[in-house]
Amino acid sequence: MDIEPTNQQVAIEVGIEEEEVERYRRESLLLGDGSWLVHFAYEMPKELRHRFIGSFTAIVKANAPREEDREYGEYFSSQ
Repeated sequence: MDIEPTNQQVAIEVGIEEEEVERYRRESLLLGDGSWLVHFAYEMPKELRHRFIGSFTAIVKANAPREEDREYGEYFSSQ
């Protein structure tokens, strides 16, 4: 995925609401495998960081679901 993931894609991958991604998301860096390293603000509540790889970072995989491929609710119900 060479296009930066949307807030909705990040929300699906991380397991939080899109509004929370919008509030706390800071920068995103493209990794060599096509995934994105997404950094979040330090004031982000701990309970929202349960899927993070580091304190305030998450990886959105290159094959992350897109909005047009899957509805938000369907994705969570299949997890």
